[in-house]
Amino acid sequence: MMRVIRFCAAVMMALSLMACEGGIPDSKPDSQAKPASNGFLSGILGGSSDKTPGAASKTKPPLARASLAGGDVVVAGHDGYCIDPVTKQSSQERGFALIASCHILSDGTVGAAVEPLLITVTVGPKGKVSDLPTPQQLAVTAGAPLLGGETGDGFVVANLDGGGDAQLQGGDKKHWRGAFLQGDRLVGLALYAPKGSPYAGAKGGGALRKLHSKIASLSPSASSMAAETTQPAKKPQEETLMGRLFKR
Repeated sequence: MMRVIRFCAAVMMALSLMACEGGIPDSKPDSQAKPASNGFLSGILGGSSDKTPGAASKTKPPLARASLAGGDVVVAGHDGYCIDPVTKQSSQERGFALIASCHILSDGTVGAAVEPLLITVTVGPKGKVSDLPTPQQLAVTAGAPLLGGETGDGFVVANLDGGGDAQLQGGDKKHWRGAFLQGDRLVGLALYAPKGSPYAGAKGGGALRKLHSKIASLSPSASSMAAETTQPAKKPQEETLMGRLFKR
């Protein structure tokens, strides 16, 4: 139970930091980059901060896919959605990717206009199925009422009635969270949508399930990862889940 709680807190804190600060990129922004035309994403994909996702999109085109956490997890968006290269973070211990409209990320040069969703993928520490939170635990950790949720096929998803509009201009307060185990990596998802969007409600869970399936199909299987492992895993007491998630 304590490992589940620590994992929830770690993922939620990581997602909160990414939403508040726009990630933790080291690169400087393109001073000519324009804010996104859609108000919902303008606060995230445009602006003056050197930590703003999409700020260097003219020099760093959006990515079709990205390998995180030493290649343990491979992430790709569905049609019309790409990975922001500026906020992508990856080390042997953890990873982060922000998925948004290719059209917006590229300042209109790539892809057609699609629903301006924002999806975050946080790859955390190694764990096991018993470490996955329940929908109720995701809600408690987020401090938001649980509207609905499901657990099945190794995937946990929850629709929360609060917090989605805290940092995103024009965002709906309702948003979705998800969690699953990819190989032996704990992965957290969050989906934000414009106010009134069906993706803030009924359609959001399905979008995260599709992303989960895509990540599972692209990433190494648990058996292949185990076969390639040459070093023993660290014992739980050597490093906390929180420390492993935020180690840089």
